[in-house]
Amino acid sequence: MDDDIIKNIRLIERLKYGILQWMAHLFRALYNGPEKLIQDSLSSLILYCYLLGNRVGVSFSHLDQGINDKARAYLKEQDNQEHGIPPEEVLLFLRYRETHKN
Repeated sequence: MDDDIIKNIRLIERLKYGILQWMAHLFRALYNGPEKLIQDSLSSLILYCYLLGNRVGVSFSHLDQGINDKARAYLKEQDNQEHGIPPEEVLLFLRYRETHKN
């Protein structure tokens, strides 16, 4: 039992470290990388976030729902100018997710 807990903690720590690594890769790619490198960094970052969420008890479907809920909440809030993300971009994201459901 203790071995399972230790293995789980180690995996969580590796996933957290991986997220930090991919975030660093992303920043470097945004500065001077080709689109493929940016895509690779973003894809890996999102994958690691999903895997970490799953490891700590947040299912993939609940994470998806949380992302959708967060995007909808963003659109409802009037005072989101601090983020500077255009509402049209969030709507585009939600439409994409709606049309590409599995």
